[in-house]
Amino acid sequence: MKKLIYINYPIPLIGHIAFGIVDRGTNLLQIRPFSNCPMSCIFCSVDAGPNSRYRVTEFIVNSDHLLDWSYYVISKKIHKVNVLIDGVGEPILHPEIHKIIKGLKGNPKVNEVAIETHGLTLNKANINKLVDAGLDRLNVSIDSLDINKAKSLTGHKGYDINKILEVLIYAKLQGIDVLLTPVWLPGINDEDIVEIVKTAKDYNFKIGIQKFIKHKYGRGNDIKEVGWKEFYNYLDDLEKITMVRLKLSPMDFEIFPDIRLGPVFDIGERVIGEVISEGWMRNEMIVKAKNRVITLVDANDLDVGMEVKVRIIRNKDEIYLARLDWQ
Repeated sequence: MKKLIYINYPIPLIGHIAFGIVDRGTNLLQIRPFSNCPMSCIFCSVDAGPNSRYRVTEFIVNSDHLLDWSYYVISKKIHKVNVLIDGVGEPILHPEIHKIIKGLKGNPKVNEVAIETHGLTLNKANINKLVDAGLDRLNVSIDSLDINKAKSLTGHKGYDINKILEVLIYAKLQGIDVLLTPVWLPGINDEDIVEIVKTAKDYNFKIGIQKFIKHKYGRGNDIKEVGWKEFYNYLDDLEKITMVRLKLSPMDFEIFPDIRLGPVFDIGERVIGEVISEGWMRNEMIVKAKNRVITLVDANDLDVGMEVKVRIIRNKDEIYLARLDWQ
């Protein structure tokens, strides 16, 4: 059974892909309060769920700590900020998710708050709470409207796509925008995608189709991965069939380039930090330095509290990876 680690003050909330804040240099911030997931989708790029092969820990972030850090990063942005609460799991399962949404919406510099979900735990009562919290949009990953196929794709016997669709219709009526975000799995859900697009059109949902991409630690190695040219050709053909615009851009979501806080470490830089936690995957530890967290890979037999010298091997979007530096 995986260990659940509670992230609280004074742990920094920039630097890790599984929790905290991801800033990719635009006015869109990805806020990640919770990393666990009850599903084991056959195509999951981040190996989430009960069938995970690589994860050894999951993370849950203290809501006040997350809001404090969010406000800090938001204050540095030039444009109004759009927030996407997403992650490597099912963020809507955070026990204080409504407080987090309400807190973010209370920031006068925040334009929109959306949350990513597969919809498994949605019901009308939860929608009412999301409305009260001020949620603007649900981004819902639905990959088939066939009830048995949907169960198979999500790896969850309780995944009832009919009930989820019913709740999404209710959410739309309550004023929450709905964006369907199916993943196209070539040769597996081709016809399902057509039906999803038509359903989105019928209920005035937005839709943004995702390209399946294989990842080193993800699932779906036996699923066909197409190139970007073939993917956009597929969208072109689908647009002709459904008469729905499917090729979206950042401008459709009012996303613009914006100031970023880092990186605070350069590739190859030697850093002295403190081990503060076990890592997300096997043979990983988390190190704190310069008010950032760093994932230390290939790390064994290190104790929390140890001071270590590491060399930075990744700093893109302030998601930091490092290896021990023995020199």
